[in-house]
Amino acid sequence: MEYLVLTGFMMLILSVLLVAAYLKIGQSQKHFDIDSAERAINELKRAADFVYIHGHPTKLTISIYLPMDMDPDHSYIENNTINIAMRVGDSYTDVWRRTRGQVGWGGSGNMPSTEGYYVFVVESTGSEGISIST
Repeated sequence: MEYLVLTGFMMLILSVLLVAAYLKIGQSQKHFDIDSAERAINELKRAADFVYIHGHPTKLTISIYLPMDMDPDHSYIENNTINIAMRVGDSYTDVWRRTRGQVGWGGSGNMPSTEGYYVFVVESTGSEGISIST
């Protein structure tokens, strides 16, 4: 009987530790995704500012990793803002940066909707405008 109680108690402790580890791993993934979005935004901003400063006909091609929980319907590139909306539970958190010049999405449709590496083309359209596309 003592062995059965001891085994049950150890199983209870083990299951609590496993649940806590699972929750921490989920939190780590969210932090990783938001950090990836911040790196992507910073790269796009840096490229857009470079093209703006150097003027027409400057063109840059950069490779950027877009994270898993990005929502392309709420993400945008317009005016002086580059924004990536990240799903966090039932809501969104925006990761955004302001650029020096007017930027706009030059591709067809919205930003890419799946996780992965994408090649973005950042180019001057003249008259202080910058087009970003995949």
